[in-house]
Amino acid sequence: MELRRYLAFFALSFAVILLWQSWFGPRPPVAPKKNPAAADDQGADQAANEDDQDDGKPVVQPAIPAPPPANSPHYLTLGSIDPDGPYRFAATFNSHGATIRRIELASHKYRDLHDRTGYLGQLELLDSNVGAEVLVVPPGSPAAVAGVLVGDVITAVAPEGNNTMTGGDVATAADLKRFLATSKPGTSVKLTVARGGANHSLSADLIRKPLDLIRPEPENVLLYDEKVPADLVLHPSMQIAIRKVGPNVPAAAELEKANQQLANGVWAVDDTASDTLTFSMVLPELGLEVVKRFVIAKVPEDESKDTTFRAYHLDFDVEVRNLLNTPQTVSYELQGPNGLPIEGFWYSQKVGRGWSGYGIRDVLVRTYGSTEKDFACRNIAKGDVDAFGDGESLAYIGVDAQYFAAAMLPQKEAADERWYSRFRPNLASYRVDKEQAAVDKQNGVPDDRQGVIFERNSYRQRYANASFLLTSDSIELAATGEPGDAQAHRNTLFAGPKRPALLAQYQAARAPEYSLDEFVYYGWFGNLGIPQLMVGVLSTFYSIVRNYGLAIIMLTVLVRSCMFPLSRKQAKNMLMMQELKPEMERIAARYKDDVQARTKAQQELWSKHNYNPMGGCLLMFIQLPIFIGLYRALMVDVDLRQAPLIPGMRWCSNLAAPDMLLNWSGFIWPRWFLNGEGMLALGPYLNILPLVTVGLFLLQQKMFMPPAADEQAEMMQKVMKYMMLFMSFLFFKVAAGLCLYFIASSLWGMAERKFIPRPESSSGATSTTPTPPPKDSPTKKKRSSQGKNKGKGGGKRKR
Repeated sequence: MELRRYLAFFALSFAVILLWQSWFGPRPPVAPKKNPAAADDQGADQAANEDDQDDGKPVVQPAIPAPPPANSPHYLTLGSIDPDGPYRFAATFNSHGATIRRIELASHKYRDLHDRTGYLGQLELLDSNVGAEVLVVPPGSPAAVAGVLVGDVITAVAPEGNNTMTGGDVATAADLKRFLATSKPGTSVKLTVARGGANHSLSADLIRKPLDLIRPEPENVLLYDEKVPADLVLHPSMQIAIRKVGPNVPAAAELEKANQQLANGVWAVDDTASDTLTFSMVLPELGLEVVKRFVIAKVPEDESKDTTFRAYHLDFDVEVRNLLNTPQTVSYELQGPNGLPIEGFWYSQKVGRGWSGYGIRDVLVRTYGSTEKDFACRNIAKGDVDAFGDGESLAYIGVDAQYFAAAMLPQKEAADERWYSRFRPNLASYRVDKEQAAVDKQNGVPDDRQGVIFERNSYRQRYANASFLLTSDSIELAATGEPGDAQAHRNTLFAGPKRPALLAQYQAARAPEYSLDEFVYYGWFGNLGIPQLMVGVLSTFYSIVRNYGLAIIMLTVLVRSCMFPLSRKQAKNMLMMQELKPEMERIAARYKDDVQARTKAQQELWSKHNYNPMGGCLLMFIQLPIFIGLYRALMVDVDLRQAPLIPGMRWCSNLAAPDMLLNWSGFIWPRWFLNGEGMLALGPYLNILPLVTVGLFLLQQKMFMPPAADEQAEMMQKVMKYMMLFMSFLFFKVAAGLCLYFIASSLWGMAERKFIPRPESSSGATSTTPTPPPKDSPTKKKRSSQGKNKGKGGGKRKR
C-alpha cells in the first residue's frame, strides 16, 4: 500500500506539472487595450502642439519591403568568434537598413544544439557565375583562419585526410552547404577559391557551429517547417522608422518613401574607429539625417578567463540631426532585437510569471517604480498584447529565451528621464494577407498589424518571433548649425547567456537595483530557494568530478542517504501493514455495512500497534521539492545546457534535453509528430532514458508491492500499471538529467530493500513475505478440520 501511494503520488505530481505547462495557455499581465485611432490629419500647427500625444497608429517599417538594389548586399562585422580572443561574440551587420543580421557567441560552452556538422563560417554566400561568392568572413572562423577573403568565389571543396565527407565542384551556394552537411567538426577540407582572376588552394579545419544568439528568422522557421512562407514579412533587429515630423507635417507618400529608404536603402558606413561601426542615412524629403552607431565591448587581457565579465554587449546610439534652417520635432520607432534561438522547440518548457509555461521567446520589461512585466509570446502571436508605457520611464526591455537573452538598457542621465513614450511587444516576423492589409489600413488598424495572419496553432505560438517596438518621445531639434540641432539616445544592448552573476552587472542608469538578473526566473517555486539550492549543490559536485551527470548521481546519493531513516521507517510501516492485514480483513467483514464503526475499529487497531498509515508519505513530501527543484534547475540554469553525460558521445550530450538515442525523423512521421506538438507527438528522436525510468518503476512495483488483498486492491494495482504507461508518454521528452536522477534513486531504493537487512516488526520478528502453507501441511489440515467442526455447529463442547 505504501509503495502504491509513493508511485501514485510521484506519477500524479509529475503528470499535473507537465499537463499544466503543456495544455493551459499562459496568463501574463497585459496592458489595457486601447482602440486604435485614425491617422493624424489635423494640420501642421496641431501636430506641433500634440507631439507628446499618442495617436495610436505607429509608423513602422513597410509591411511589404521593396526589393533590394541590384548590387549585392554588403555585410560588416565587429568582434570575433575566437574563444581565446578579446570578444564574447561576433556581430554581423547589414548596410542595407543598418541592422544586426547575426550575433555568434564565441565560447565553447555555447554551441548550436541542432547543427552537428562541420562549420566553416557564416559567409552569407551569393551565387555567382562560377561558384559561391563570399560576402562576409567572421573573424575567428575557420574560413578566416584559412585565409578566405570577402569577394572570393569558392569553386570546389574536397576533404583532406581520411574522413567520410563528400566533396566536389561548387556551382552554387547550395552545393557548398550540401557538401559541408556531410562533414563533422574536426574535419580538414581543401577549398579552391577564385580571386583576382586566379585560383587559390586553401586548407580549413572545421569546428562545431557556434550558437547564433541573433540570426535571420527564416533559419529558425526551417527547423519546424519544410519551407519559409512566401508571404513572410521580416523586420531585422534594430531597424528604425520615422514616426512623426513637425511642425511641417510631410505627406504620407514622403514619409513612406523615407521609411522605405531607412529599411532597405544602403547606409553610408564609417568603420575607421576601432571596434565601432557608424551608419548614416540622409532623408532629403524630411530634412533629417539618421545615424546609428554600434560599439562592441572588449574584454581586457587580465579578465579574459572570467566568463562573467561585463562584455556581452554593444553600445548602440541612435542620433537624429536636423538639416533644415528651421527647428523641427521628430519621433522615431525602433524595432528591438529578434531572431533568438528556438533550440529544443520540440521538448523545451520555459518558466514564466503567469499561470503556465510560456513560449521559447517572451518579452520582459520593467519601468522605474514598478515590477517587471512578462509577456508570453503565445499572447503576442495571437495579437492579444497592446502598447503601454505612457508616462513611464523605461528601465530595460528585452527578449527572454530559455537560456539566453537580448535586452536594451537606456543609458539616461536620470532615472525619471523619459526617452520612449510607448513600448509594444510585437512580432518581428509574420505572414501578411495583402487584401486584408488594405482593409485594415482604411479602418485605422496600426501599421504593424495590418493584414497580419496571426498563428492559430497553439504549439507554434510558443516559438513565434516575439520582440518589441520602442516609440520615442518627440525630440526637439534646433535649426541646423545651432546648438541642439542633433539629439542622441545611447543604449546598452546585451546579448548573452542568462548567468545570474553576469546579468547582475547590467544595471539600469542611475538605479543599480534594476538589473537584468530578473531574466533568471525559476517560477514561484524559486521563491523558496530550492532550485537555487539544487544548482549550488550540483555546481559544488561538478567542481569535484567535472561532470554534471556524475554530479546528479552524487546529488541522488546525498538525498537518499539523508532520507535513509525515513525509508527504513517506511519499510517498517509496510511490514506492520502486512501483519495487521488479517485483523483488518476481519474488521472489514464484521463492519461491512457500518462505515463509521469500521473506521473507528481500524483506528483503534492502528493506535494499539502504533501504526501510522501516513508514515511513508513524509518521504514523498521531502522528495517532491527536490524533484521540482532539479526540474526547474535543468529548465533555467545555462551551465546544465550542453552538459554531456559521457563527453564525446552524441547520445545524452545535453543533460537539459532528452537523451536522443536515435534520430528517427527519416521515417514517415507527420510534421506535428516531429515538432512535438502534443503529448502523443514524441519528437524527432527515440529517447531511451525515459523508457528505463518507467521500466524501473514497473519493476519496483512488481518486486515490492504486496499481493492484492481484495478486488479493490487488485483494481488499484491494474490502474497503477496503466498509469505507468501514461507516464511513459509524459516522460518521453523529459530532460536526461531528470531521468538520471529517477534512475539512480530507483536503483538505490531497490538495493536498499534487497541487500540491507529488513527492519524488525513490532513483535521483534524479521520481516518476511507471508507465503501460503502447502496443500497437505498440518496447519492447513488443522484449519480445515476446525472449519468442518464449525460448520457442524461445533463450538465449545458441552460438559
